[in-house]
Amino acid sequence: MNSFFKATINAVYLGRLALVFSVVLSVAVNAKPASRIISTDAGVTDVLIALGIGGNLVGVDVTSKTPRSLTVANVGYHRALSAEGLMSLKPSLIIGSDHMGPSEVISFIEKSAVILVRLPTAKNGEQLKSNIGAIGKSVGEEAKASKLLVRVDNAIATIDEQQLSANTKVAFLLQMDGRSLRLAGNGTTGDEIIGLLGGENIAPHNAYQAVSPEALINLAPEVIIVAGRGVSDSLVKTLLNDNPLLAHTPAAADGNIIEIDGRSIVAGISVSAIEAVAMLATKLN
Repeated sequence: MNSFFKATINAVYLGRLALVFSVVLSVAVNAKPASRIISTDAGVTDVLIALGIGGNLVGVDVTSKTPRSLTVANVGYHRALSAEGLMSLKPSLIIGSDHMGPSEVISFIEKSAVILVRLPTAKNGEQLKSNIGAIGKSVGEEAKASKLLVRVDNAIATIDEQQLSANTKVAFLLQMDGRSLRLAGNGTTGDEIIGLLGGENIAPHNAYQAVSPEALINLAPEVIIVAGRGVSDSLVKTLLNDNPLLAHTPAAADGNIIEIDGRSIVAGISVSAIEAVAMLATKLN
């Protein structure tokens, strides 16, 4: 091959390479956050709002908590989604957990032009951080995600520094309407929160189950965490007024009955939950 042909081939190759580089660079520079997002998971919604892009949400699942200032469509329960309902909102991105379904709806979305991201449900700080990174990348907000990760790291550091004494017996209660109480067992967000604090869950069962004050006295919790519909000094007072026998627990004797906003734990170990647990850890030490 003579020098003329070699020069020509090299010129064409370099020209095509430059064109490819130009296109890639253009996409990187002009990349914009997803403008129409559906979140089918409360934890994902919590992260999106914490990233400051809640205004891009056009639909959320029934368990998601959004500010009153946002008007967002409800897409129903994350395991029973409707393809027609989702697509009617004209999303550019759908983010949910690996539990979203049914399978035919997932298949339909995957064959469409809509980007679908499915993430494991966060049950600890490390998975939460991984999800934040993935969500930040999906919506083109890596810088905001990095700042949010610093917040989460600070909360986790506070929790680690304020761990309960070894083998501290903890009860996590849901304060229901009236005097009804439900005790968090294995596999619940309450159980995960107790683990984050370094405590030992006294519940002998799985899931949330009704519990009587008499049963709690026998379990002798040293710490009682009560979750209601908000956080106020009256929550603990209401618990003791409605269930006076709890005053005979070690937790009451040591002043270790403490409240957490139940709305912050709907999404499991979310940004809101991890920061709420950090506040709990500080109050308990």
